[in-house]
Amino acid sequence: MNNEGDVKKVVKNVLKNTNTCWWFMPPANGYGRSGIPDFIGCVNGNMFAVETKYGRGTTTANQEREIQSLMQASAQVWIVRETTLEDWEQQFKGWVALCS
Repeated sequence: MNNEGDVKKVVKNVLKNTNTCWWFMPPANGYGRSGIPDFIGCVNGNMFAVETKYGRGTTTANQEREIQSLMQASAQVWIVRETTLEDWEQQFKGWVALCS
């Protein structure tokens, strides 16, 4: 893995291969609300969000605000980096099973 884009590719592949999962990647073009996580989705009525990071990258204040709002609304939120991809994939699959 060389950058955050590589982390996003793995997350995207896991989401694509999850049958009951609807998801999208909000565009980061300056027209939307700042701080929205990289992936937003739903599994059987259960909302989730995934923010990806690489290396020492940290969440911004805007991202922290949105993550906290999502968690207060009972969404499942993950911050995934190259060092936690395997753990996240197992957690995600377990969470999906609980949502069924």
